[in-house]
Order: sequence, then C-alpha cells, then structure tokens
Amino acid sequence: MKKVWFYGLFQITLPSQIQVVKKLQEYIINYEGLKNGSHIFDYVIKDDFFREFFEGETEFSQTDLKATVHLMKDPTMLVFDFEILGTVNSPCDRCLDEYHQPIEIRQKLIVNFGEEDQGDDDTMITLPRSEYEIDLAPYVYDYIMLAIPMKRLCQNDVSESKTCNQEMIEMLKAYQNSGQSSEDTDPRWEALKKLMDNN
Repeated sequence: MKKVWFYGLFQITLPSQIQVVKKLQEYIINYEGLKNGSHIFDYVIKDDFFREFFEGETEFSQTDLKATVHLMKDPTMLVFDFEILGTVNSPCDRCLDEYHQPIEIRQKLIVNFGEEDQGDDDTMITLPRSEYEIDLAPYVYDYIMLAIPMKRLCQNDVSESKTCNQEMIEMLKAYQNSGQSSEDTDPRWEALKKLMDNN
C-alpha cells in the first residue's frame, strides 16, 4: 500500500485532494517522540477518508465514524487498542436502496521491534528498530472493511428497523421473469438482474 506522503509528493493534487492527504497525515504516529506510557488519539472519519484508498471513488456515503486509538508505549513494544463506532451509508445488495450500516470495532495491534519477522499476524507486526513512525490509516481502513458484512442488506440497519424496498424487488423479479432476449436487454437492467441472481 502506498504511503501517504508519496501521494502528495509525486502527484499534482487538486485542493480537495490536498485536504484528504492532510487529513490522513493525522494517522501517522511518530512514536519515537512519545514518552513511555499511555497516549490517546481521536479521529473523526468521513467520506474523504475512503477516497484515498478508492483513488477518488467510494461506494460509501454519509460516513459518520469516530475512532479512538489508545497507545501503550514501553521500551520493547507498542500496543494499540482501536475502537471505531458509527455508521456508513451503503447501497443494499438486494434492492439498491441506501441504508445505514452500523460499525462497531474493537481491535488490538501489537508492534514489536526487530530485524527479523516474528511471525506477524492480524494482531502483531514487526518493525525495524530504525523505524520511528507508523501509519495507522491502513489498519483503520482494513478494520472497517472487515466489519462490513459480505451481504449488505437493509435489514442490517437496526437503528431504523429498515426493510428492503419491495417495489424495487418486485420490479426486478418481474424483469427477471419477463423472458426478454439478450438483444432487447437494457444494460442497466442486466446489472440489476445480476444482483437478483446473487441474492
């Protein structure tokens, strides 16, 4: 994954892109300059966070997430505890209506130091002793993406007891059963039909 500062250094950026880069720089923690002990970092995550990873495009809207990262630093390791709470708007895989997907994440990341791989996994990584900072943005992004269900459905929106748009579903079913030949198929409807086939 490309580093944030490469993005700004080697590309000509529009003002909106510059704001995105500035935002993600907040996730770069210079731990070498921190005292041993406890440190807390708070982040407000909006749509612009995802645009860095989707290269300007994002399937989410009205993102409203708050991340709190608690760092415990000692001379031999860093321990990060992530808590990410809120919602993202996502299109439903079944009816295409947007719904609020709740996000509730609690993850731990342990950072060891050394020149050799110490069996890194989802909760533990090894950084060279010469390193002095860590970019938390890719970890926050991965945690959020892993928290989103494989099937994005209106029923996931527990805050509003939302249900799928039955009118759209019936329209899709009617089209699916219409027996239209491939020559008469509107590409937009064909895309909707594929969604129905997958649900």
